[in-house]
Amino acid sequence: MCCGARVAALRPVLACPRPACKAMTRHSSRCRALPTSPLVRELPTQVAETFYVVQDPALFNTSYSDALLRFVDAAILAYECGMNEDSLRHELKVYKQSLEQQVAPPGMALNEDGCMLGAKIVWITLMETRSVRRWAAYNPVTDDTLHAWCGFVSMIVDSYLNRQMSWFPIERLQLELQAMQDLCVPPHDVVEWARIVYTVLEKVHPQFSKE
Repeated sequence: MCCGARVAALRPVLACPRPACKAMTRHSSRCRALPTSPLVRELPTQVAETFYVVQDPALFNTSYSDALLRFVDAAILAYECGMNEDSLRHELKVYKQSLEQQVAPPGMALNEDGCMLGAKIVWITLMETRSVRRWAAYNPVTDDTLHAWCGFVSMIVDSYLNRQMSWFPIERLQLELQAMQDLCVPPHDVVEWARIVYTVLEKVHPQFSKE
């Protein structure tokens, strides 16, 4: 099967139009299903599928902004329904294996680490803002993850909510990552991670008109 045919086969699954995301109010939750329900069991696949599109939006005839919004929405719903790092990591491995056995275009494997990190940033942002109810008694991320990323996320959240800043200086975020994780990260990676935080904030605490 040629690459074009493979992409065409993937599009109905990965880039089909999804229902418009409803605005979320403080402490709202869309998760009304039991952990064993089909809806909840499909959540890891939705997170993986939407991130797969984020990796190369043009391949699926969509924009990066729309692809990221779908990924964030899937990660928020996974948070609400009680998913955590361990459960998502396991399901991502299963999804990646099934993708490799089917129609994935050459060089388009799922980036498990990128998907995991994106979901964790979404979840820590929700923990920081306390904006949606989580139907679980345990945290979605480990203490180590929270320690590594809480500062990065909280700097953006504080500036957005308390100082109405629509963007945060990338250099300061780079310094935070270097101090907390000993990471020397290029600006484009920091921008991508910061954009995930802002996409979450725009959903749960919209402050700026898009007109």
